[in-house]
Amino acid sequence: MSSATIAAVATAHGTGGVAVIRVSGEDAAKICDKIFKGKNKLSESVPYMMQYGKIIYDGKLIDKVLAVYMKAPHSFTGENTVEINCHGGVLVTQKVLEAVILSGARYAMPGEFTKRAFLNGRMDLSSAEAVADIIDAETAEAARNAAGQLAGAVSRRIDDIYNVLTDISSHYHAVLDYPDEDIEPFELEDYRRTLREGEQALTALLATWRRGALVKNGCMACSMSAMPRPLSVIVAVNTSPSMLQSMRTVPPFCE
Repeated sequence: MSSATIAAVATAHGTGGVAVIRVSGEDAAKICDKIFKGKNKLSESVPYMMQYGKIIYDGKLIDKVLAVYMKAPHSFTGENTVEINCHGGVLVTQKVLEAVILSGARYAMPGEFTKRAFLNGRMDLSSAEAVADIIDAETAEAARNAAGQLAGAVSRRIDDIYNVLTDISSHYHAVLDYPDEDIEPFELEDYRRTLREGEQALTALLATWRRGALVKNGCMACSMSAMPRPLSVIVAVNTSPSMLQSMRTVPPFCE
């Protein structure tokens, strides 16, 4: 795991009222201290308390900002993190980010903040995937699904199955490794039943993928290997025949 301090614009590209520059890594506060001029240095400020100040680089004022220091491990990435809230113009946002980079950070790779959160144990793989899903969600249902996954809905179901299987594995090895201990012997039929239940739970969880994919991607979830199914098309009363004809020309499968 790289110890480099990384930085990137955390808000969407474009003009807006506010933009957020996220800086994450061991030296995040020290780097930002070089350009942030407020009542206190960020490295000496109370964590999680927003502070007003100015971003100054090479003696020139770039913007007046609000900044907050989040101390590891209690941050999104699990690392020391600074978030600078500047005005949301494209140019000023870029200038603030450049000042951070020139002060010692490097540009973050796409998805690197979430990758670090995963590697630092701040979220599991399912939750890490949900971060991208909730950002890309285009419908309320897709957003709700992603939010549930981010909150651990999928992970909890997997953990329940994993814990049961771990228990029987531990019991099995304990009986074999410590025959002289007063450990309840295992019954193969009990193990078979537990394994069948685990298989059924995993099958049921896997079955939710198709619905989740359809909610997330709509028809884009259809696969060339999927069995063709009847499709109902609901259109307005006055839809023209030519429009219906053009719909018939759409390829039956999409990926």
